[in-house]
Amino acid sequence: MKYPVAISTRIIFACLFLLLLSYPTDGLTSGFQLFNELSARATGMGAALTARNDVAESAWFNPAAVATMKSPRIMAGTGLIVPSMKLDTTGHDPDMKNMAYALPYTYLSIPYGKRFGLSLAINAPYGLETEWDPDWAGKYYAVDTDLKCLFFTPSISFRPASWLSLGAGAQIVKARAEMKRSVTPLVQGLRTRLLGDDWGKGYLLSVLATPGHGFSLGMVFRSQVILDLDGHAEYNMHMPGFYRSRMTLPLTLPASLSIGLTYRGINAWTISADLVYTWWSSYDALDFHYRKAPGTGRPAVIGIPKDWDDVYSLRFGAEYSLGPNWQLRGSYVFDPSPIDDRYRDPSLPTNDRHIFSVGIGYTRTHLGLDAAYSYVKIESSRPSPVVTPMLKGTYKGDAHVVNCSIRWTF
Repeated sequence: MKYPVAISTRIIFACLFLLLLSYPTDGLTSGFQLFNELSARATGMGAALTARNDVAESAWFNPAAVATMKSPRIMAGTGLIVPSMKLDTTGHDPDMKNMAYALPYTYLSIPYGKRFGLSLAINAPYGLETEWDPDWAGKYYAVDTDLKCLFFTPSISFRPASWLSLGAGAQIVKARAEMKRSVTPLVQGLRTRLLGDDWGKGYLLSVLATPGHGFSLGMVFRSQVILDLDGHAEYNMHMPGFYRSRMTLPLTLPASLSIGLTYRGINAWTISADLVYTWWSSYDALDFHYRKAPGTGRPAVIGIPKDWDDVYSLRFGAEYSLGPNWQLRGSYVFDPSPIDDRYRDPSLPTNDRHIFSVGIGYTRTHLGLDAAYSYVKIESSRPSPVVTPMLKGTYKGDAHVVNCSIRWTF
């Protein structure tokens, strides 16, 4: 199917406008892996969208679905994340600084003819930002940690049969990391700043089956993305052995497999469930490669053990249509932490998460608006006796997520 020039021009201008709306700002994320925050509809549905075939977000959640659509769809918006974390001790309780983080996204899904589809997703599914007071008790382990990973995911899809669609895409990643902390109690006031960035690439494969009776099944595999963040280390004081140095940091974003089921056999209801398995065991250590290592000024590798575990998350979402214009949504997500208790550190002290969400959508002809709210309950955890032996107490925290988006169906 070839769209008229006027429609094609409208699509291009809409894309440019929504890309400007979703241009990433500082402080993209507050967690290492994010899915629930990647659209307002995803927030309301608990990100259980792997088997949906009627949403613009399929450009990310399952590109195979685009070949089944009847018209192009575009969406853009921003999630706002407000995390809260503290180390609960018997004395002074240090808190992470309270900040709000914007998480923008854009999705474009274009069916072509009756068998093909093209799509593009721009979002930030991985990231991390935590900031503690510069003089807190754990300042030698972490003060300010900021990792941004911006994904560009172009995909194609093909429908070989009326009930089956296949998709494949590239994952192009721009990553940037910055870390600040105090260096050693032997030199009071000595602080370091590490900065690096890199481009990485990976791929995805997806399947969508619609066997009938109101059911649809989806599956998406995402490959690892291997990064080699290249930058430098610097210090706030000039001292022997502590020199500005070239520094590289290998980092692997894990592979994952999403399996989803959607059922529409109950009048006005859409019910979805996803299981996502993530191979976090690829994140076994954080190794800093220095040309001039701190304290010696000689080449060395300084490693921080991680030894994360492979984990699965469970996502359940439901949508109820109040006539042709309004949709109500609700969801629950169980998101286990991959962090080994022996190696938890204050750069990411979170534990298992329970996410409760509600959302609402409004559709009128071509225009759609969505809004959602999530409460994230983080189970308490203790500091690592191996990595942070100086810290005692219990990490406690939660987060609030507000998400809004605008969508257009051509």
